[in-house]
Amino acid sequence: MFRIASALVIALIYLLFDVFNKRNVPGAFAYFTLGYGFVLTVLYFNMSQILVSSAIALVILGIGYAIYKAGQIGAADIIELAAISLMLPMQQAPVLFSSAAQFSLPFILSVMVAAGMAAIIIVPAYYLPKAKRLFRKPLAAFVDKKGAFKAIVIIVPYLALALFLDLEASINAVGLLMLLSMMFGSSLLMLFEKPITDSMVELVTIDKCDEGDIIAFNLMKKSEIDSIRKRVKIFDRLVTKELMAEMKAKRVKDKLPVYRNALPFAVPIFIGVALSILFGNIIFFILPIL
Repeated sequence: MFRIASALVIALIYLLFDVFNKRNVPGAFAYFTLGYGFVLTVLYFNMSQILVSSAIALVILGIGYAIYKAGQIGAADIIELAAISLMLPMQQAPVLFSSAAQFSLPFILSVMVAAGMAAIIIVPAYYLPKAKRLFRKPLAAFVDKKGAFKAIVIIVPYLALALFLDLEASINAVGLLMLLSMMFGSSLLMLFEKPITDSMVELVTIDKCDEGDIIAFNLMKKSEIDSIRKRVKIFDRLVTKELMAEMKAKRVKDKLPVYRNALPFAVPIFIGVALSILFGNIIFFILPIL
């Protein structure tokens, strides 16, 4: 229970920093949580458990660092996931379904599944009203043939999976509701991809960027990216100290679409932690392999 409480409290503090501190989690706090998690791992006093827990955390840090360098996620999010993994290495019996089998999977896998599902639902629910206010257009004005085609393409496999699970695995009402909610969220993401993305970014010059910012390459023309790369060879999605220094030295004044208003990922991570503790890996509601 102490480990569960620690994971929940620390995930909540990450959320508060992410939401109320302009998505800036102090480095000292992030590294403290990593150290604290390792202490809890050592306190198992079981070499096998210590090695397994440490190995899972190292895999998260390794893969996460590669994703971070690709400009797809924040460094603090990776450290948070590794720290939580050290506190709760393996998925235990969920609080509300103590008899549900969890197949001894890593707890952080449950968290990432639940966090991903939460993000699919939260992003359109938050950004579509914001896009409507920001651009002063009805949502129907954002719909085009390309977005509609993407939405249809994403809906078809969801419906096929739902039909298959209903016929072959007797999916329950909760699992079906979860699957259809994901389908609805995913289709909205495809249908309104551009206004949602536009609501997340600001056009700023490099001197207004912070280390760790992510540039929305998908909103830039290839010619714009190539033009900057001719002057700055290391130009990439992730804003680093080296990139800022070189762009300032080369006097690059181009305005860049930077994710300044993106959903703080600590929010779905906290939801993922809470759901995984209460219900276990929620994928088993959709795929009832019991």
